[in-house]
Amino acid sequence: MNVTRRNFLHLSGSLGLLLSLRSLLRGADGAIPPETAAGLLFDDADLPRVRATLATPEFAAVWQGMREPDFTEEENFLRHEVRFERQVPDLGRAAALLFRSAFVYRLNSDPRHLALARLAYEQVVGFPRWDWILNARGQTVGVMRNSTTTIATMLAVEWLGSGLASSEQAAFRQRIATEAGPAAYRAVHGMTHPGQTHDWVMDPAAAGMVHNDVSDWPAILDHTNLRVVATAGLVAAACLLHGEHPDAPAWLALGRDSMKRFASYQPADGSFEEGASYWTYTFSHYIFCLEVLRRKLGIDDRALLPFPAMARYTLDMRMPTAANPIDAINVGDVSSAAEAVGLAWIARNFRDTTAQYQALQPEAVRPSSIVNTVWAALWLDPSVPGELVADVRLDHRYPTGVLVSRSGLQLEDSVLVFRSGHGTNHEHADRNGILFKAHGERLLNDPLRAAYSTKDPKWLLRQTPAHTAILIDGHGHYYHDGSKGTNSTLASAEIKAYLAGPDGMFAASDALDAYRRAQLPVLRVLRTVHFLKPDILIVLDQISLTRALPVQARFQAYNDDGGGRVTADKDAFLIERPTASLLASVWAQGAVSLVTGQLPIPTADGIYPFAEATSPAAMEHTLLTVCTATPTGGDHGSFTLDRTDRGQWHLQGRHRGRTVDLRLNLEG
Repeated sequence: MNVTRRNFLHLSGSLGLLLSLRSLLRGADGAIPPETAAGLLFDDADLPRVRATLATPEFAAVWQGMREPDFTEEENFLRHEVRFERQVPDLGRAAALLFRSAFVYRLNSDPRHLALARLAYEQVVGFPRWDWILNARGQTVGVMRNSTTTIATMLAVEWLGSGLASSEQAAFRQRIATEAGPAAYRAVHGMTHPGQTHDWVMDPAAAGMVHNDVSDWPAILDHTNLRVVATAGLVAAACLLHGEHPDAPAWLALGRDSMKRFASYQPADGSFEEGASYWTYTFSHYIFCLEVLRRKLGIDDRALLPFPAMARYTLDMRMPTAANPIDAINVGDVSSAAEAVGLAWIARNFRDTTAQYQALQPEAVRPSSIVNTVWAALWLDPSVPGELVADVRLDHRYPTGVLVSRSGLQLEDSVLVFRSGHGTNHEHADRNGILFKAHGERLLNDPLRAAYSTKDPKWLLRQTPAHTAILIDGHGHYYHDGSKGTNSTLASAEIKAYLAGPDGMFAASDALDAYRRAQLPVLRVLRTVHFLKPDILIVLDQISLTRALPVQARFQAYNDDGGGRVTADKDAFLIERPTASLLASVWAQGAVSLVTGQLPIPTADGIYPFAEATSPAAMEHTLLTVCTATPTGGDHGSFTLDRTDRGQWHLQGRHRGRTVDLRLNLEG
């Protein structure tokens, strides 16, 4: 286990933290939660509270949909459409239907849901494998689907109770003992000891998914969300068969070691390098482990991670827009803001008002996330007020090298994201890329929903040309070929300067390493941003090459909803969205040309427009772009630039009441 001094101090202080948490973890009535409990996640006494939560406005619509699905369609899927070689789409859907209907039956004894749950159970246990990775002996390695299926089925069997015959319940326990538990152990053991594991392959019979080279996944997955997901399946199996199965103690020991190991990897500021939506996926499973360990075995590991700090991080990542209330800072593959599930648990266990504030936001409970909806309903505590702390941070530098600066947290506020630093799981080729949101709109975009398969045209959305970033002779920086998945690369950028305060943020980042790894003739790829909150963004790009080549600065518009428009003339471009616009003036060391274009992706897969400023072939390039944002119908300010032969540039102007008087020494 790689334990730094900080992690050692964090972990060695856990006993004291647990003792101090004794009062913090009391329930609303002052009672300390019992050491163990009958149900895996809730007991009979909790039913009135859970029913009341599901009747609240936050949950009511989703709960209605859970109670009244299209029974005919779902029965048809289970009877006629399930294919046992499709573990990702078909097993995932069948297990979700089983989980959903078993939960509904537990709460209201609806016979329709009992019948559907029984049918789903038959199909789930009918799958010969619950995952798609094998070892050299042809045994299942339970990296993801095995664990989610184990958890869903284990909870469903409990909730269905006598609705399942005793023989069916016994057969399920046998399945966990002989297949699911060992599969989870192989996965977690492989990640923990990657040097001993070189034989993982994808099941050649698996269908409905991208087939990657997974031989290096034991090492690749060590720090990622899939370690936690696999661990959750292992902990579930250990708790279910505790005292019954001879291997359960070993499963439990490895599961707890994995939880501690993953906790030691996490930054002290509560951030998560894979982003907000993956935070939900990861820590909902981590929290599940904490709950079942505490309730079934009396093991309380809630002090392993700085959960209240995580609620500050997920708040930082929120970026609501007029088109998308759950929009988020989407560095990499992030698709949305954090969901209610983990936040509700943090609020309940730590009386954390910031977590509760987010859990109660509109759209925090989502119809597409049945498991998350159920767990959020179990953990939401209405006695915790949903209020933000007074010292909400507006500027933060994350350990990954991502810089976030905002004017506030509301829809109309501005957010600037500047991507420097090292690679992460689910990353894009986006070093020195920018995301800028103002007045409810993404005005400089970072692409959403990039493809996972290199055969999909939207794989391009992972590349530098799809970002608000620099191209050298039309080429972006290094990115892997995708043959081993969407794991991190070695491409990096280095923050050279950083200063943030109430009025703005200044930062400089050199992405030399990232572009050099692409075999480009670079000596410097320096981007400096000066954000004058809330509406002015100044971007200075300085590129030094070993041979003369043209350089392009691309600025992407958001058009996923068809509402983006980009126009350009000789020295400026305009990005228009329904509620706001961005006007940018561009100057260069020499000549500069401006054009508009769109990514070479079939229009059926979306239209991705951009503006591009080109500095013609040279060994030294300087591009200065001054952006102003305004609500639709508002006026943009104007700027002038005076230049001297000695590299002294003087920028002056005014926009929406703010004056700019900036002197640039380009030789310094």
